[in-house]
Amino acid sequence: MVPIRLVGAGVVLLTIGCFTAFANADDSKIVGGTTAQERIPYQISLQVLVNSFFGFGPKKWMHNCGGSIVNEYYVVTAAHCLDGMELNRMSIVAGTNDLRNDSSKGTRYFLESYMIHPDYIELNRSDIGVMRTKQQITFDQNVQPIRYSSDFVGGGVTCLLTGWGYTMPIRIGQTPKDLQEAELTTITNDQCRERGMPVNPTEICTFTRVGQGACGGDSGGPLVCNNQLSGVVSYGTRYCGIGVPDVYTRVSEFDSWIQENTQVDSTQSDTPPAEGS
Repeated sequence: MVPIRLVGAGVVLLTIGCFTAFANADDSKIVGGTTAQERIPYQISLQVLVNSFFGFGPKKWMHNCGGSIVNEYYVVTAAHCLDGMELNRMSIVAGTNDLRNDSSKGTRYFLESYMIHPDYIELNRSDIGVMRTKQQITFDQNVQPIRYSSDFVGGGVTCLLTGWGYTMPIRIGQTPKDLQEAELTTITNDQCRERGMPVNPTEICTFTRVGQGACGGDSGGPLVCNNQLSGVVSYGTRYCGIGVPDVYTRVSEFDSWIQENTQVDSTQSDTPPAEGS
C-alpha cells in the first residue's frame, strides 16, 4: 500500500494538468459524506495564491488544505501543508462553509509565520504544524476556537471529519465549494496496520465503510472526537474511500508542543496587510 498526502487542488492541478479542464467532482459529499448543514466555527480553509488557466491567467486564491483555530492568532494544520510554502502566497479563510466568489462570505487572514514540528518526516511521523495570523482572528457565532485533546482516543469512537476535499475517489476536477462532513469511526493502530497502513503511536486511524473517507484537500483539517480536536488529516492512499483507513496525526501526542508554540503576544499589531502581500 503506497501512502499519499491529502493536499488539495493546487497539487492536483500540477500533477494531472489538462484533465482538470474537463472533469468536475460531485459536489455532494466528502467521499461518502454530506454537505455540512451547520457552521463548523473552528474550521478554516488554507489557501494558496496561484495563477489560473494553467499558470497563464490572473492570480487567484485556491483552497489547498484545512486547519483548526485554537486561539485568536493560531491555527493547527498538517506539516506537509506548510513545508516549503512561501508566506506571501498563503492565507486562511474563517467563518464560512462556502468558498464561492473568492471566499467572500468568510474573512481572509494573512499569515505572519508558521512552524513545522521539528521531528516531521513526510508520510512517516509528526505531520503537524501551526500558523500565526498577522491580524487577530475575530470570534463570533461563526468563528470560534476548538479545544485540542490531551486524551488518548482508542478504537470504536465516532468522530466528525470536515473539509473541502475531493468528493470522488479519483482526485480530478475541482474541490467542492460547500464544506463537507462525515461521521467516521476510529480503529486501533493494530487494526490499521492489519489493513495495510504502517502507522506509529503518534497517529490515529479511521475506517467506517468502503466508499467513505478523507481525500485530497482535506489535509490538515480536523477530526473531532468528543468535541475535541483529536486528529489532523495526514495521509491516505492514491484513491479515496476504497476500503483503506485514513491516517491522522494524533493530537494528544502533541498537545504540549501546540501549547508551547501558540502563545499569544499581547503586543501583536492588528494592522491588516494589503491583499496578496
